[in-house]
Amino acid sequence: MSETISKHIGEGFGKGELYAALAYDSSDVFGGMQIKSIKFSPVAGKPAINVGDSTTAWTALYTDKAISIYSTCASVNASSSFEPVLINTVMTGAGQVGGRVRVNMETDVALGAWANALKASIDFSTTGSVTGLGSAFCAEMTMMGQAMPASGNYAVAELELICPENWSGSNVVAFIHAQVGAAASNTSANFVTNGFLLDLTGMGTPVDDTAAIWHLTKDTAPTHALRCRIDGVAYDILMQASQYSSN
Repeated sequence: MSETISKHIGEGFGKGELYAALAYDSSDVFGGMQIKSIKFSPVAGKPAINVGDSTTAWTALYTDKAISIYSTCASVNASSSFEPVLINTVMTGAGQVGGRVRVNMETDVALGAWANALKASIDFSTTGSVTGLGSAFCAEMTMMGQAMPASGNYAVAELELICPENWSGSNVVAFIHAQVGAAASNTSANFVTNGFLLDLTGMGTPVDDTAAIWHLTKDTAPTHALRCRIDGVAYDILMQASQYSSN
């Protein structure tokens, strides 16, 4: 017969009803709140874990962290990725949208020199390197293993700029801001010599077929131009009408 035992944290160990010693102490009789696993059974429409809400927000200083995970990995495994945080979502409802991890930052004041809703960074320090490809942010999509349905568009990365009706001003607005950063004691000369704006792989050599993404151009003058900015100066990328018609 199963038996349910209900006790307050620390009860029976002489540590009081709430046992406030949350810092783990292996010599402590209660273990300092070392927990093997936690299971949440949330109520429908309520988050399982909630740190503040729109009514009672968590008021924090810039140094505070709601969640802080600092991990090290000394293992050597060239075939398995180290993933200190994994969020896995399986969508089983046809027609459902979303399925994402959403990071939202909102402000109604003029912020300072930078503001990011989401930041991914990698630091190679002094001697760090990779033998393959190293990237600060990786977006990867696996296509279905059969013929695609007629509807739908697919993109590894989606960039969307929302323009409110009353938005105006001559500020520089771009889909991508690419900047070479250099330490005060260094310059970007090495990137200027060896760097590329884009590094595209897997397209082969250009062919005389306008249905190919990497193809030879027709012997016609460019008819359009797309504006970009380099070091604050506006330039035009010359283009001609493609002979390929996408669906």
